[in-house]
Amino acid sequence: MMKTKIGAAPPPLAEEMLRIQFRKSLRRGFTRNADMDPVAAEGITGILEPEETLVVRVVSTNGQHYWFSDRRLLWEYDGGSHERLRYGSVIKAHWMFKDFWTVRRKLLQSNDEAAQFKASHFDRLEIELQDRVVVLDGLNQAYWPILHFFWWVARASTQPRP
Repeated sequence: MMKTKIGAAPPPLAEEMLRIQFRKSLRRGFTRNADMDPVAAEGITGILEPEETLVVRVVSTNGQHYWFSDRRLLWEYDGGSHERLRYGSVIKAHWMFKDFWTVRRKLLQSNDEAAQFKASHFDRLEIELQDRVVVLDGLNQAYWPILHFFWWVARASTQPRP
């Protein structure tokens, strides 16, 4: 059992952590493809759960939308929308590839190729879940607050609850 100090603040909730990460990035002008407190699109309203709050919408470079709620990540694309993952199932978050160095050794022979590869895939994340790996691609500069959010989620899921 984890001990907490008297008067210590409780750990932040997913909604609060999303707001913290994106507020910083938006305020500094780093992320231009994200909106806080978005109005749900028609395709998303049909899959929202009761009392679910949409916190951030990210428009990917290929025109798809990632909707971050207080409990899960939804994905809207040309053919529809569905749940990509629940935050509680996240084990780890990886920048670009789960095993970047293996990919690099197999595919890239020179530093120039590696630099081009990195420039092409900088906005790609792999989110490791208990049963699969979910790829988030085309995040543009929103990759940074999203990566930090999922790192927090993974750490929070491994810590004992008070």
